[in-house]
Amino acid sequence: MEENRKKRLELLKRQHKQREYEKRVAFEKERLISEHIDFIKYYRFAEQGEADRINSVLNGLPVRYGRPDFSKLLIEHKSQSIDDLLQYENEDIWICCLCGSIELINLFSSGKMSSFIHDFEYWYDISDYLLLLFHNFIDFIYIDDNGEIVKSKIAINE
Repeated sequence: MEENRKKRLELLKRQHKQREYEKRVAFEKERLISEHIDFIKYYRFAEQGEADRINSVLNGLPVRYGRPDFSKLLIEHKSQSIDDLLQYENEDIWICCLCGSIELINLFSSGKMSSFIHDFEYWYDISDYLLLLFHNFIDFIYIDDNGEIVKSKIAINE
């Protein structure tokens, strides 16, 4: 009987923790939407399957000091100007915040590169480190806190 009570208590604790996490995620979503007047018009949040795939890609990136380790990645292009991204303006991207609360880091927004470029200051205020993952889940652009922009791709094991 005592063992059943302990198991039940553990289950209730896990459920409570999950509900609290979901509340914080909902708060972050609401904050993103409320701080950007047209968020719903230009962006959407990832569904669970999409988020799992994005997390899989992010977890596979070589990382050093919490940032992509470009000594182990192919650098296609470096820039200091957000305008250099105009060549990708019609591309669909996933916007990944790499710093902030755990809930913010686990929220992924999808939109057109042109919308991101237009709203760059908004996104940069939200997170100092951004990773823009193209919808092919291979190409990405990393933007750091100094405004350096690096285009790279994820190595595919063949």
